[in-house]
Amino acid sequence: MGTPTASRRGVLAAAGTALLAGCSGLGGVSDGGDKTVRAAELPDPTREDGATPVVVETIPVDVERTLLRSRVRRVTELLDGIPVPFGPREVPNGHVRERLLGAAADATSGVEDARAARSRFVALRQLREARSQARYVAAGWAFAEGEKTAEDLRSQDRETVGDAESFRERHEYLGTDPVRAALVHARVERSLDVALADDRPPRGDDGKLLTVAEWGEHVESDRGYLDDGQYLYDRYASSLPADAGSVAETLSAAAEAVGSDLRVRQEDLPPEPTEEDETWRLRYRLHDDAEDAVRRIERASGPAKAVLAAVEGLTAFLAYDRVRERIEDGDGFGVEDAAGVREARSGAIEAIRAALDESPRPALARPVLADAATTVAFADQDFARYRGEVRLRRLDDPLRRYATATARARSVPAACRRVLDELGV
Repeated sequence: MGTPTASRRGVLAAAGTALLAGCSGLGGVSDGGDKTVRAAELPDPTREDGATPVVVETIPVDVERTLLRSRVRRVTELLDGIPVPFGPREVPNGHVRERLLGAAADATSGVEDARAARSRFVALRQLREARSQARYVAAGWAFAEGEKTAEDLRSQDRETVGDAESFRERHEYLGTDPVRAALVHARVERSLDVALADDRPPRGDDGKLLTVAEWGEHVESDRGYLDDGQYLYDRYASSLPADAGSVAETLSAAAEAVGSDLRVRQEDLPPEPTEEDETWRLRYRLHDDAEDAVRRIERASGPAKAVLAAVEGLTAFLAYDRVRERIEDGDGFGVEDAAGVREARSGAIEAIRAALDESPRPALARPVLADAATTVAFADQDFARYRGEVRLRRLDDPLRRYATATARARSVPAACRRVLDELGV
């Protein structure tokens, strides 16, 4: 479980955008030197565009409200009867107490976030994370009360693995529209990846509360992924005509075709940038994303994830080319004042929105664009910390994120068109 000061949901979200955020200390994009700007002049998302991210993930399946209500009930049931907030009498160890309280807070805020989510698919994901945090608390408390052991939870984990193996056997790549099929089956593949992964908690001291709590979180997370995957698959399959066939070969062939093209592009990639100018960090990260694109397709656990990886990988190559050509043309990414910062952010937002509109099948573009929108949201969070006068050099991280999101968004429509051609759509 994460520390009380950094929720697991926050850590997971940060990890999901790590490739776009770059590594610290690798060069800047501001041209301001020691120039300063007033924090009040920097972008304020709540004033300018409302809530971010501006694009969120959806799924072409009708997620029922009744399902979401049942997921909320699961969180409530797990926390019901637990004397939160704990005091020293209930949990004497201060470190353990803080870990349990942090998880309980994450579970509660996860439910609140789900209620405010901009898509039911996002709400489903947030509730899955909330129930995992709630189970962490419930398992730890049950151990303290002498009602649960680590072996009890390992037994439940084995049941989940067995259920996942049965689900994998009945899963078929049914579909009539390869785009819709790829989006749904990729989530099924993901759920099976998690439920069947060999990533159990380390064999710690079964006599410690936190060991049991971690097993509880793990069991609930795996079960949550499996429950969601089965639900989405069954809802999707029930919406198909009786004569719907398999799209597995179509998806595999499309991913392989794009992968072959990316292998050729990979051979033509210039060496990693080494000149530490103001754009080095940006170029380095985009180069790294492009270089890893083929591996992401090859390592996909199924043809549906491979198709989405193909969109993402081609986007990475096109974004790198776009940035490199702009730099070679002498057009940099630096800003000299607060107006330039605001323009960088608005440019990223506009690029993401335009890409969704311009993509021939917006649903296929949405996963990459949602990731770009999350990158913008993380950059926005940086500005919320600033007060008074701020040196422009301190804004390098958010500016790089805006530039990366812009380049990727502007590359998405072309990437989608290429993948759609291979899908025959």
